[in-house]
Parts: sequence; structure tokens; C-alpha cells
Amino acid sequence: MAIDPPAHPEPAPLRRLGDAVDIAVAATGAALALLMTLNVAGRALFNSDISANVELGEFLLVWATFLGGASAARRGAHMRIVEGLLMMPPKLRRRVEVAIRVLVLAVLGALVWNGAKIAAIAMDQTTTVLYWPVGRAYAAMPTGSALAFVFVAHEAWRLWRGESAPDLADG
Repeated sequence: MAIDPPAHPEPAPLRRLGDAVDIAVAATGAALALLMTLNVAGRALFNSDISANVELGEFLLVWATFLGGASAARRGAHMRIVEGLLMMPPKLRRRVEVAIRVLVLAVLGALVWNGAKIAAIAMDQTTTVLYWPVGRAYAAMPTGSALAFVFVAHEAWRLWRGESAPDLADG
């Protein structure tokens, strides 16, 4: 299964970062699928399950979610309601698109800041079975949000310079 490339060309460092995020999302998803498959098989064949299944599954799912969000931000693939934008003249539409990206950057910045604080506090707690710091799972939020911030900032910069926004017909 191929992953859709970003709609616009990216500078080499950003492309490498985005490709690394995509690989991490795929690997995390594959690990989650394998873990669940092994657990179901163990339950069916041996009437036993993997004791760390729930903790590791939650950990993988949280990381896949936030990394997947960054991957979607790279492609401008988040759900959008574009009817209002489609009615605007192009110059106003571009300004509104930039303003939207600035608002998204503010939200992502808050997620990074507050998520880092939460993850740091939770490092003192450990999970029941794996004895991992709970903050490792919580670190997915500031990490994924910081990665999304980079991709959205690049898109905002492109829009500010007058380049086209993601295709509104796809929105």
C-alpha cells in the first residue's frame, strides 16, 4: 500500500522528516496489528493472553494516533469545511487560509507546551505490567504536535508567499 505524497514539493530536510514520520506510523501500526493478532491467537489456541497486551496496545495506539496526525498535517489531509472559502475571492481566500494556519499553529503550540508538562509529570508513574513510565505514552502528544507544527508552518509559509492552498475540491 503506497502512501500519498504531499501535494506540494518539500525541501529535502522536511521531506526526510516527513518520510521518517510515515515510516514510524506504518511501523507502529504494524506492531499494533501483530500484537493484537498474537494475543487473539494465544487466547484461541492456549486460552491465555499476552499480559502486557493492553498496556503495549494503548501505548502503540496513542503514538500511532499522534504521529498519524502529523502525517496527515504534512499532506493537508485533515477534514475541512470549505464552502465559505470557495465563495471568497482568491486574494481574501489566501489571507483566510493563512489565518487558519496561524490559528492551527497556536493550538499545536499549546498542545506541545502542555503535553510536555503532562508527560514530564507522568514520568514518575509506572505502568502496572511493563513498569514503563506513563509519561512515555503521554509524550506522544507533544511529539506528534511538534511534528505537525513543522508541517503546518511550512504550509503557512508557502501560502504567505502566495503559493496555492491544498485543492479545495478535495477538502
